[in-house]
Amino acid sequence: MKNQVRRPQLPRVVILTPVYNEEESLLHFEQSVADLLLSRRDYDFHVLFIDDGSRDGSWAIIQEISERNSRFQGIRLSRNYGSHIALSAGFANAHGDAIATLACDLQDPPEVILDFLERWRSGAQIVWGRRLSRKDGFVRILPSRILFRLMRRFAMPHGSKFTTGSFLLVDRQVAKCLCQFHEQNRITFALVAWTGFDQATVEYDRRERIAGKSGWNFSRMIKTMYDAFIGFSFLPIKIMKLLGVGVSLLTIPLSAYLIFSWLTGDPLMGWTSLMLTIAFFFGIQFLLMGIVGEYLYRIYAEAVRRPLYFISEKTYHSDASDTNVE
Repeated sequence: MKNQVRRPQLPRVVILTPVYNEEESLLHFEQSVADLLLSRRDYDFHVLFIDDGSRDGSWAIIQEISERNSRFQGIRLSRNYGSHIALSAGFANAHGDAIATLACDLQDPPEVILDFLERWRSGAQIVWGRRLSRKDGFVRILPSRILFRLMRRFAMPHGSKFTTGSFLLVDRQVAKCLCQFHEQNRITFALVAWTGFDQATVEYDRRERIAGKSGWNFSRMIKTMYDAFIGFSFLPIKIMKLLGVGVSLLTIPLSAYLIFSWLTGDPLMGWTSLMLTIAFFFGIQFLLMGIVGEYLYRIYAEAVRRPLYFISEKTYHSDASDTNVE
């Protein structure tokens, strides 16, 4: 409870909301957040929209909302970079005592942020939203559960209370640490968990999407799982080593059988078995080469140090650099 006395009496809380083609959801989001959070007297809430290169009228609506209420502001990225980089842009441009994330579709209830803040006032520097139930189909739920279990077992720091998904709240200190990460392929919840600060969880029930269509499809789930293990786990390298050892061991009985067949005058006949063997070993070899190539490409991407994003517009004026995270 020692950290509790250090919290300001009227904390400034910034809510980061990535937006990509969400023109049907934005007005509902504005009304809900204004009623449930901005009306509070015990917190100074602000919302920062990050338009991730939307191709519909989302940015125009964000500008209108910002003109109506100065506690809503927005930045627009020059193109679609992906939700995790959009959140990185948000963390770099948000200035608050605590920073929360909230999806524009309101599947994560805004009022749960108040529970986050209670844990934060009690000393937690990272507060995770853990879903008790969700309205998504089995095809969406199963990969999320698999990712969570594999990440907990093979990638995340031991003792971390992380959850998959990006509904969370972090302290100002954690937000500053997140801005020190430079990798191009990033997973927000994994980066937050990797920092390792004091953590707490809040359980909630996820709702149905209020409007529009989710851009979070099966291929993006697979990419998230792929990026998480390439970037945070030693498991792919271990699998490569085990495959290499296993395939090498398989050659021992095969070689013994070939030598025995040659000595007994009954050599192995036919191209089918030979071609199958060659195809098997070459398939394993190219698979391992592909994984190594992925690591090499990512090393190259980090070595050239391209900016994570560019900001093309803002709804407010700032003297700070608006190009990329340093």
